[in-house]
Amino acid sequence: MIYNNIMYFILAQVIGGIALILTIISYFFVDKRNFFVFNIIANVFYAFSFIFSSALVAGINTLISIVRIIILYYYEKKQKTSPIYLIFIFIICYLTIGIIFFKDYYDIIVIITPILFTIAMSMKNMQAIRYMSLLPNALLIVYAVVNQVYTSALLDLLELIAIIIAIIKFYKKEKFTNNNE
Repeated sequence: MIYNNIMYFILAQVIGGIALILTIISYFFVDKRNFFVFNIIANVFYAFSFIFSSALVAGINTLISIVRIIILYYYEKKQKTSPIYLIFIFIICYLTIGIIFFKDYYDIIVIITPILFTIAMSMKNMQAIRYMSLLPNALLIVYAVVNQVYTSALLDLLELIAIIIAIIKFYKKEKFTNNNE
């Protein structure tokens, strides 16, 4: 039993590390479609890092987020705006999983954060997506530490730093472009 717990802990950390690398890379794309592709792959690893740590609300809601990313990617690829009802469907899914698998008050974090990410991902402007991703990433750091998914906490911390760097980079680029016009 102890051996299995140690193996699951190690497996969760390794899988979380892979998610970490893929997620950080995603925030440096200008194209929203590439951003979505990297997020889809990273979220598969991210979900399983939580599932192996018995943080089911986080793991299952992340799997739902993969479906969300794929659907929003489809709309982006077709250069269409995603319907507003999709946002509500995903919110209902996150809330339902949260209620069914609720373990402790920290699970509220992983019920709220995918809702915030859903709202952010439905936006057209990548810079707005970056800004809207700051708070949920900060909250997920706390959740991952509490659930001892340390590589996922590191992922969220580095993702938060990467988002801040990307915000600054694209802000400077936009400011430079505006000054030259």
